[in-house]
Amino acid sequence: MKAACSRRLVIFGASNIVSDLFDCALANGLIPSRVVLHLPESTGERDIPLAARIAALEGLCDPPQVETLETFRPGADELYLLGPTTPTRANLAAEIERRFALRYHTLVHPTAWVSPLARLGQGVFVGANSVIGPGAQLGDHVFVNRGVTIGHDTHIGSFSRIQPGANLGGLSRIGSGVTIAIGATLLERLVIGNGAFVGAGAVATADVPDDVLVLGIPAKFRKAL
Repeated sequence: MKAACSRRLVIFGASNIVSDLFDCALANGLIPSRVVLHLPESTGERDIPLAARIAALEGLCDPPQVETLETFRPGADELYLLGPTTPTRANLAAEIERRFALRYHTLVHPTAWVSPLARLGQGVFVGANSVIGPGAQLGDHVFVNRGVTIGHDTHIGSFSRIQPGANLGGLSRIGSGVTIAIGATLLERLVIGNGAFVGAGAVATADVPDDVLVLGIPAKFRKAL
């Protein structure tokens, strides 16, 4: 059954997470109407092409149109969101700001819980079954995947991404462009530096400097990024 809604979601850039954005849009009664590519699509051996992800929407809504940043023009009744999840999407946001000075939609899945005492910046995505605690602050374009818990009063800098099943303790400070990978755990009151990467399943028990990869239990320095 096709969704019926006048509000249209435009996604800038594509990645493997775009199906989650489609799903969350439909769950909120929005229509994913356009995907605007800023780079040629590069599909790896185990990736699913954008065309296949769009085809999966058949019967749910009219398929979104695919165009390029060069041809894009803002339209009426549109909401905007970044599609890529890597920290390099900051470059895409800067280019869109230079060309169009758009504001971005904050997209939260209906099954997520965001405390009314939390603050979310523009362009934030919060996936299904995630919990954002009271006093938490998420900067612009923070990407919170499915099943994430972010503790009370934890602050996360712009363009960071928190991957499925991660658990962040309260009263922590997460920098900008940080990746907290699948199933990682951060104890409370930690400081994670800008551009840091906490690997899948790692348990961070101490502060992490800028631009380093940490792995293991407890998380240890592996290399500079």
